[in-house]
Amino acid sequence: MVYHTQNRYYNFYLYIGKISMKLELDLSFLYGSTILPECILIVCLIIILILDLISEERDTSSLYFISLMGLLISIGLLLFQWNDKPIISFSGNFQTNSFNRIFRLLIALCSLLCIPLSVEYIRRTKMPMTEFIIFVLTATIGGMFLCGANDLITIFVALECLSLCSYLLSGYTKKDVRSNEAVMKYLLMGGISSSILAYGFSWLYGLSGGETQLQEVINGLINTRMYNSSGAFIGLICIIVGIGFKLSLVPFHQWTPDVYEG
Repeated sequence: MVYHTQNRYYNFYLYIGKISMKLELDLSFLYGSTILPECILIVCLIIILILDLISEERDTSSLYFISLMGLLISIGLLLFQWNDKPIISFSGNFQTNSFNRIFRLLIALCSLLCIPLSVEYIRRTKMPMTEFIIFVLTATIGGMFLCGANDLITIFVALECLSLCSYLLSGYTKKDVRSNEAVMKYLLMGGISSSILAYGFSWLYGLSGGETQLQEVINGLINTRMYNSSGAFIGLICIIVGIGFKLSLVPFHQWTPDVYEG
């Protein structure tokens, strides 16, 4: 009987130990995850989409509250992770450090200010509030992923996520002719710049020996001795032109006034 009692205590302590280890792993994932702020925004985006589909009445106040809470939680997590050591995660595709946390925090703060400032205008013009919130949150997620991107593919996908939502926001007032003109010019110029940027990335990918991570691309160009070649120069020019169109840098800024007007 004493043996069975000791065995029960042993199993009980073993069970408690497993639970505590599991909780420690969960908490370490919660506080140490590199993309947890972005995941919070993704969860809020999914909740907004589900509520918009299942609710019969358009209760925009709850969606507005969810989006602001998601942005506030994301900002709080970025501040909580401020002193964390630099981490490269997802097989080297995403990097977090204090430098890119500043820009991720800045993007989240801009979205946090953008949504309240636009609510009254959207209500007066009787445009759908849900679409606006979805576009802003998706653009925020793309911008935050772009800040920590450490891979050519991750950079391109995050940049397109940000750009596509910017196209949709520029043509948000569908009945306005200027808005339609703006979104057409923005979409055409954005598509051309994306093609040129992808072409430049393909040059770097080929010349570096099939590498996509930024540091590996540099090492590959050095190892293959192609960093002074004409191909590397062409790839660099294509990347500068593609990013120049995206950022409307001189002399690739001709489309910008019409888009801002629309």
